[in-house]
Amino acid sequence: MTALIVWLGFGLVFSVVFVRRMHIVLVAVIVARILVPGVVQNEVMPGLHPSTYLFLCFILVQLAFTPSVFGRVIRSAGVLPQATIGGMAAVMMTDVGNPGSAGLLDTAMFVLGIVVAPYYVFVFMRYSIRSLPRAGKAFLLTFALLALAEAVLSQAQVATGRPVVWESDFSRIWLSGTTSELGAAIGTFGHGIQVGVLFAATMPLLALIKSMLLRFALAAVLLVTVPLAYGRMGLILTVAGFVFLVIIGGRKVIRSILFAAVVLIALLVSVQGVAGEKLLRKFEDDNGSAALRVAAFDWFWEHTADFFAGGYPGARDLKGVGTLGSSLENGYFIMALMFGTLAAVTFFIFMICLLFAQIDIKDRGSWPGAAAAALIIVAINGYSSIGGNSIDIHLFWFVLAMASYRSTRTLPAVDGIHRASSHELRPTGGSSGFPVTRVPA
Repeated sequence: MTALIVWLGFGLVFSVVFVRRMHIVLVAVIVARILVPGVVQNEVMPGLHPSTYLFLCFILVQLAFTPSVFGRVIRSAGVLPQATIGGMAAVMMTDVGNPGSAGLLDTAMFVLGIVVAPYYVFVFMRYSIRSLPRAGKAFLLTFALLALAEAVLSQAQVATGRPVVWESDFSRIWLSGTTSELGAAIGTFGHGIQVGVLFAATMPLLALIKSMLLRFALAAVLLVTVPLAYGRMGLILTVAGFVFLVIIGGRKVIRSILFAAVVLIALLVSVQGVAGEKLLRKFEDDNGSAALRVAAFDWFWEHTADFFAGGYPGARDLKGVGTLGSSLENGYFIMALMFGTLAAVTFFIFMICLLFAQIDIKDRGSWPGAAAAALIIVAINGYSSIGGNSIDIHLFWFVLAMASYRSTRTLPAVDGIHRASSHELRPTGGSSGFPVTRVPA
């Protein structure tokens, strides 16, 4: 509790100091979410993730000190998206009366921390990007540095055979201290899959970096590191992100191809050792993983009627009670198990609609953020994700906001968020809500 009180005090003071530079606080929210793993958040402080507490402090300060700006940000989100998110939250809260429910407090914390707060981080990030020229650059720099830091940490973890950070927490909670697990690249997340998801989401954003040399240098670092996580999905998604980067990354085709060739050669060299052997074994023999996924899929569809409008009434730890040999291995399936298929499908459609709403086909500047978000949706469908306090949902909203960033455009210089927001800016890169709703930023 002491840590929570200190953190809330810091969050309030920090938000007041940068009340006219909201993007700095939002950068801190992103950093906190990446560096503090979801699997240990309750060990750090009770209830919500530290990044969510920081964002709530930010919201409170914005409402108290700049109510007019706060109102403009909320209005920029549109009525329909906010009504949808509110409706989903209300439906999910009805699970409290379900025999399998986690209870009122835990349910409320999940709804706030996973569904509501991350969406509004996106709303405020998008507004700051459209209102303040340097906000987008700050976010882009943050993503690049965080990915680079995770890559360096991952290399150190493989070299030492130790997690390096959060070591006691990871070992106690779910790593069980085995040499094989501790020898993989798990970053600050505690799992290699999430390392791969972060790298995959960052890869398309590198297209927003003007320097081609820097762009492909960072891409090379990520590509040669992701095999060390020993995960198929992370590798495939990161390579897919790299292909997107090569296609959209610049007008100098020959130079792009040459850089891409060098990066791919580096990737091939990196998988010649232990990492390549472990990945090859996973592709050739997944130790029954595919069969377990099929069994989980079959169970889900056979029992969908039991949790269509509300959560599953029985024990929800299907692996723990012996119903299945694994979890459902799909973030949306697990959300359906917890709150009902209707809520999960609505949330999935909501994310898809917001993704397409940010895309301007004629403006390639919107593509990197949208591509990064699309890769995360694929990842959510590929492992436990939402059920494991992973970064996926938060990261989806973080990178989707980058669809509003234009690295080459010139916006009017402003001293602060107030001056920029004193007039309405026309949105670039699609509407800010659903495709049928166009709202000024």
